Amino acid sequence: MTSRERLTRLFNKQEIDRIPIWLLYPFHRLGCYADVYNSPTYNPIMDRIEQGDCDTFDRRGYDCGFCFNNNSDVKFSSFSEQDGGNIRNGRRITYKDYVWEAYISRGNDTTKQKFFVSEADELKKLLEIPYKPNFPDISKYAEEKEELGERGLMMTDIGDPLQIIYNLMSAEDFSMMTLTDYDVLTEFLDIMRQRVLDKYRYLLENNIGEVIFLVGAEFAGPPIVSPLKFNELVVRYVKEIVDLIRSYGKKSILHYHGNLFKVLDGMKEINPDGLHTIEAPPIGDCTITQARNILGDMILIGNMQYDTFRSASTDEIREEIKQIIEEGKSGRFILSPTAGPYEPSLDEHMVESYLAFIDAGLEFGKLK
Repeated sequence: MTSRERLTRLFNKQEIDRIPIWLLYPFHRLGCYADVYNSPTYNPIMDRIEQGDCDTFDRRGYDCGFCFNNNSDVKFSSFSEQDGGNIRNGRRITYKDYVWEAYISRGNDTTKQKFFVSEADELKKLLEIPYKPNFPDISKYAEEKEELGERGLMMTDIGDPLQIIYNLMSAEDFSMMTLTDYDVLTEFLDIMRQRVLDKYRYLLENNIGEVIFLVGAEFAGPPIVSPLKFNELVVRYVKEIVDLIRSYGKKSILHYHGNLFKVLDGMKEINPDGLHTIEAPPIGDCTITQARNILGDMILIGNMQYDTFRSASTDEIREEIKQIIEEGKSGRFILSPTAGPYEPSLDEHMVESYLAFIDAGLEFGKLK
């Protein structure tokens, strides 16, 4: 089977030849990952992908504007300034006479980071900016889909309302605000909800994306936020997006790092087609088996930690993949690392680790 056939049949609950292997590498350049196509150290891995030994979701984002708003009165600038013995590098967002700043300061006072929003009033001010809709540039999609061909499926990623918060605040400030200014948070999320849905409708109506990658939910998971708030902060927003995606005949994968076990019921209610990534102890708190018991035949995706590529021997990786696949085979499953690729270049051990991952996935993942 080609990767496109294999992934399509998996989503459609049809028989496939082997468990798909997804390294998270997109086919086209994606800024949040290393440029794997122009670094020779990645060539042995890219050769295996091109040979069809791995499966590809060609992930891409679209510029939806600051807070999903295209108001031209919002101005952006970068700055670098000295403050005593410290150097502060950051960005400013200005609307009329109000300024939001985010920066990293390094120097005599060690490293400090400031986010755009740390107080409820700063979040409220964002809602005072008049909303002007914008529609992402989708002109390259058809060409990129043709270039991808049978290598896999096209993936779109514009996030959910919580991802907007994630790009504005620290996890600590967000956690505190769920206790002190919960009404402000939910008001902001309610307004972002409609903007996000408008963008999804635009993309779906134009047939953009075969699989939608949903990012943001993990920001409101334990231990950052009480699992009791998961339904209000995540489920009521993300379920609506998943249902919309499904109504257009598209598929969804929800991305979630960290402690999953206490929010599995919420994930079941959201009901995406797939869930990435299931992090077992000691990093997370949920095994594939525990997730399967609650989520049933949802596609589970995972779950070797990215750092294992660096720390484990090839024999250890082979054994871990064997165990992961034995668990994963209890239902629909995609073998994947939890993250990466990040490094601009790979050392020899990392390359060997990736190749061992692929080899083990092919050996133990056979289904026919």
